[in-house]
Amino acid sequence: MRLILVRHGQPQHITQPGAGNPPLSPTGHRQAEAVGSFLAREPIDLVIHSGMHRAAETAAPLLTATGIAATAIAAIGEVDRYGGAYANIEMVKARGEADWARFLADPLGYFGIDGPRFVAETLEGFGSILSAHHRKTAVIFTHGFPINILLSHALGLEGHANFVPEYGSITRLTGSTLDRLTVVSINETAHLAHLAAEAGA
Repeated sequence: MRLILVRHGQPQHITQPGAGNPPLSPTGHRQAEAVGSFLAREPIDLVIHSGMHRAAETAAPLLTATGIAATAIAAIGEVDRYGGAYANIEMVKARGEADWARFLADPLGYFGIDGPRFVAETLEGFGSILSAHHRKTAVIFTHGFPINILLSHALGLEGHANFVPEYGSITRLTGSTLDRLTVVSINETAHLAHLAAEAGA
């Protein structure tokens, strides 16, 4: 099976605290359009997202382009899937050195969630996709921690914050089960280059 993981586009509150499950910002919507245009050219069997607003909105342009109906799997959502407040790396850094050090020491615990439970549920969510869709290609719109968890599992790495996937980035894996995964690429962003050029113009 081919897994094409897409981190959602930029959410609305980038540096200020806010409620969980935020929608996309205008920049996030442009990133979603770029992802949709790029992936619509590839052979795709199914589209899956976490059900959270920012992931579902990032998936929308690809769904429109392909006519595929998405499936939502809550277990591949981010730490605010339990109802807590949302915070990304930019927000944590903005809180000062003490908060940043606390995050680095325990990235999942920083958000006040049960880390082992979150990891187990996330891997179970990805495992359910692998078991249900042999030899298919799935585009999965998910989040920073779930991408980290799957990559770290596939590569045998300790910790759950080894990578910093960009908004709208693409990460690819292949395999048949959670224990038989090959990482093909991490954090592809070439399809977003024109947005960076426009922002710098």
